[in-house]
Parts: sequence; structure tokens; C-alpha cells
Amino acid sequence: MRIDTNAPLTQPAPAPPPPRLVAPNPPTFRIHGRAPAVRTGKKNTKAFVKIGGLNIRGNGNVNINHTDNKWFRVNQTMSERRLGILIVGEAHLSDERLQDIERVFARQLKVVFSRDPRTPNANGVAFVLNKNLVKTDDIKTTEIIPGRALLLETKKKNDKPLSILGVYAPNSAAENEEFWKEIQAFFETHRNVRRPDVMGGDTNVVEDALDRLPAHSDPDGPVSALDELKSFLRLTDGWRETHPTTRAYTYHQVQTGSQSRIDRIYVKRDVFEQTYEWDISTVGIKTDHRLVSMKLTSEDAPTIGHGRWVWPTHLHKDKDLKKFIHEKGLALQTELAALERSGNRRNDHNVQTTWKTFKDEIIEKARERAKIVIPKIDKEIKELEAELDIILAQDLPDEERKLSGAILTEKLAKLHQKRSRDTRESSEIRNRLYGETISRYWSLINKERKPREIIHRLLKSPAGHNLEEYETNSRRMATMARNYHNKIQSEGRRERTPDLRDHTIDIVLLRTVRKVTEEQSVELKTRLTRTDVKKALKLSANHKAPGLNGITYELWKILDSRFDTDSFQDKPAFDILEVLRIIFNDIEKNGMVQGTQFSESWMCPLYKKNNKADIANYRPISLLNTDYKIFTKALTLKL
Repeated sequence: MRIDTNAPLTQPAPAPPPPRLVAPNPPTFRIHGRAPAVRTGKKNTKAFVKIGGLNIRGNGNVNINHTDNKWFRVNQTMSERRLGILIVGEAHLSDERLQDIERVFARQLKVVFSRDPRTPNANGVAFVLNKNLVKTDDIKTTEIIPGRALLLETKKKNDKPLSILGVYAPNSAAENEEFWKEIQAFFETHRNVRRPDVMGGDTNVVEDALDRLPAHSDPDGPVSALDELKSFLRLTDGWRETHPTTRAYTYHQVQTGSQSRIDRIYVKRDVFEQTYEWDISTVGIKTDHRLVSMKLTSEDAPTIGHGRWVWPTHLHKDKDLKKFIHEKGLALQTELAALERSGNRRNDHNVQTTWKTFKDEIIEKARERAKIVIPKIDKEIKELEAELDIILAQDLPDEERKLSGAILTEKLAKLHQKRSRDTRESSEIRNRLYGETISRYWSLINKERKPREIIHRLLKSPAGHNLEEYETNSRRMATMARNYHNKIQSEGRRERTPDLRDHTIDIVLLRTVRKVTEEQSVELKTRLTRTDVKKALKLSANHKAPGLNGITYELWKILDSRFDTDSFQDKPAFDILEVLRIIFNDIEKNGMVQGTQFSESWMCPLYKKNNKADIANYRPISLLNTDYKIFTKALTLKL
């Protein structure tokens, strides 16, 4: 559940007048559940698990640490594509190879497999589960046909059962026909085994001439046997249902240039309505097959929002953005200095509103550049994919389409493999530098991985109430959580005027036994200096979660570093520390201006224990904007 309310839980109170040193106004909150981020610009979607199928054509080099071993690429693909469960054909696994995989990827992957006793070093079907995305501690497997058909029973995010049948069908028409009949016979005689909600993998047969290039029909025997199994299990070809007239292929025969869509995912007809984003895509694994995937949700799954936007680190070096921030920054510091000198102040135009406008402008520019600035190889891949789609969709002779499609498919595969290889080389270099020392990188790769928790429902009435009614609508759950925390913050508080508040503070201060000296009092009354701000920024750790605006500490530090460089070279320099000093002192003197969102934050409810449907069992943490945290740190350092 992602909770985002426009109405703050508390209204920031104005800061008391000087000379009393005051802390910044208490932050206001927006509530945000820990949910997978979704790209901005897409419609809200329900919580899902992404399921894929891929024939990897064996392990590659049997040495797990060799660059040609495919399991590093499998792990990379699972991570990059956000795959929760992958059905793997031609897994070529043994107990010894599984031990190697578990030793290297114990924190990332859970692998279960079935091997063919007739050819132990070939064939084989496996399931790979991504520990970051799905639960792996409560799964069950049933071997239907050794090395060819394996049933996985697990649970969806809402704890409802999910059964997936992974297949790697024989290539021979006669064996293929018998394969589907044997699976049907198994479920007819084993009624206690849950029938699959999903069936996927390399079927080695197509049901329609449209799924082959050049187009032709497959033998009736295996097609009819598969059709009977589909009818018996009430399965449908989800990709073809979604794309009824589209030509796309998952297998490319390099020698002849022929292509086919033999890798497919079937789902139960009632489950199909809960699936979306059916896709066929090229991966960076050396194989002549492509990945087929889809996202599976459930009727009662909560809606997942767009997630929090965070300033992209790769944009720190973008020349256009650097120039934009520099020019806007120079204009900002000139305007703020003039406002500070003049003392002129309007509700709609002052230091704080000017600062908010600057942040809004650079954030908008960063979002714009993030859509444009992509790696060159990613751009080439997108262009080739678009060109391939056009070629396959055009009304061309089969031979011409086959030749053009084969060339583009091969180019795409090489580009994906190059990108995957570059990513792995970069990871290896980083691991050599930081993998053997206690560091943030070491902590990240060694900590236990758990899938993110999603709030599926909340109790409408307090826990222990006789009538237990649940709310499952995400927006209404957001309102419930907001109201709960709003009530907690307001309990025991009385309405007070600013004068009464000041009077109460004075009474409390008079009761204090330990008092500051006159010298300390003078020091506390002084405004923040540029040195104070610089010290606070320096003590702010990198890699911390930002607040509502998504701006990280790293951006402010980089801007300060650029100021030092430009000043040394006698160039016009944007002094971010001086700008922050002016803003902080304006807040301390005049209080916080409504509408600037300076003290607003995300509130994230984290589950503690007991009933997950009771909002009281979640510990809230707030993510504050980094400029707000620098302000409070600078004030704290003076105490």
C-alpha cells in the first residue's frame, strides 16, 4: 500500500520571535507505504509478481566463477527485469551445480530443479525464485516428468495459493504428443495435487501458423494433445489473447534464420483477467531463445502508486543540467541577497518562496533530462527493437521478413550480451575494490534479503472488537492511516495562542536548574553562519533516503564542490552554502512560510509484530527533505 495524502497531518506552527533560539517547525507528514516503485507517468497498478520463461541452453562453462557461466547472467536478468519467478528450460543442473549456485547466490536466488535421468547433463527444467521479490520459505515441488515437467506450489503476495507448471517439451513430434498426454494423465490420476494456475516454458510446438517464420502449421498430433491438455486444465495462451494479430517470436534458428514462438506462458481463463504486460524480450544471456513474461496480480491486491522520485545520480555529470542549475543558482543568490539586504517581505514573494521556486525548477529539469539522458547502448537497443517490430508487422514475403528479422534479432542479442557483460565487469571491479573491506557495499551484499511488505488490508474497527471489518481500498486505507497518526499527535494537546505558548515555554525554562552562561546565551542568539551550514552539510552522510522533493545530500555537496572549483578559477560561482544560510536565518527570524513544503515529509509505516491488519502494529518513520535536515543539524551543533 502506498499512502499519499495531500492534507498534512499537522500544521507547522510559526517560530517564536528572537532572541530565543528555536528549533524549526515540527514537520508535517504524508504517509507512504513500503511499496515497489513504479515509473512516473504510468497509471496506478496493483501489487504483482512477474513470471517469466526462458530456455537458457545449458550452464555455459561449468565453473560457476567463469565469465561464460550463465547463472551470473540469470541472476542479473532476474534483478534488472524485476522477475519474481523464472521458469528455466535446458537448465542442465545437478546437485553439485546447484550447490555452487546456492553458495554464490544464496542471498538472491532460490533454485529448484528436475533433471532427466536419461541425460543427467542435458535437458532439465528449473524454477528460479527472486528472494528480493517473493517468499521462498513455503514452497512445494512435484516432479511430474523428470527433467521435463515440474510443478511449483507457492503463494501470492496476499498469501493465496499459486501453482505453476514449468515445462521443457521434447522436440520430436511423437514424443511431444506423448508429453502432453502424460501430463494430463498425471492430473487425472492425482486429484490431490493442485492443478496449475500458470503453465510456461519451451513447448517445442506452435498452435498457429502465424507463430512460425516462414509460416506453416505443426503436425496435428502434438497440437491436438496440447489443446486437450489446455481444455482439461482450462488454460489459455495469454500473450496471443493480448496480441491476437501480432507477429513476434521467441526462438531464432541461427543456421536457417527461421523463427518461432515456441516459448509460451498459459494461464487459467479466470486468472487471465488478473494478468497484464505480456511481453517478449531479448536478454543478455547467450541463448537463441527470448524471454516471455507477464505480471500476475489478484482481485484484492492493493493499488501501488508511482513511488518516490529520487534525484538520479547519473545526472550529476549531465552538462545541460549542470549549466541550468548554475545559471538558476547565480540568479537565486543575487535575488536572495537583495531580499536580505532590503528587508522587503511579502507573503507571496520572500526568501522561502524564492527558494521553493528554485527547487521546483531544478527538479522539473532533472526529470526532463532523466528521460533524455540514457546510455548509448540502451538507445541502440530501443531503436533496433522498434525496427524489428516494424519489419515483422509489415506485409512482406516470408523470405524477406525472415532474412531481415534474423539480422535484427542477431544484432539485438549481441547488444544485450554486451550490455550484460559490461555490467558484470563493472560489478567485478567494484567487488575487488570493496568486497573484502567493511563498507556500505560489503554490508549491502551480505545482508539478508527479504521481499518488501505490502499492506493488503486494515481493520476498520480497533483490534479486539467483536465485528472485524476490513478495508482493502488503498485510498481509504491511506485515509485511515493518516487519521490514526493525526489522532495520536493531537491527543492531550490543547488549543493555545502564540502568546500562551510563549508564556508556557518561559515557565518551563524558569524551572530548569542548569542554565547557560551569559557568553553561551550570546552565542545561541547569533544567527547561523556559512561555516555552521558547511559543517552541518559535511556531517550529513551520503546514501540516505531523501524527503518529498527527492533531492539528496550528494547534490548539495556537489554544488558546494563546484563553487570551490569556480572560485579558484575566478569564474562566476554559485554559493549554495550562502544561499542555505540566508534561508535558514529567514526561517529562524520569520517562521516557516505556509505552502513551501519545507518541513513536510513522507511517513512510512513499518510492520513490527502481531496483526498486520492493525495500523497500530506499524512503526512510523518519516523521511524529511535534506535542506530541512541540514537546518536542524546546524542548529543542533550550536547547542
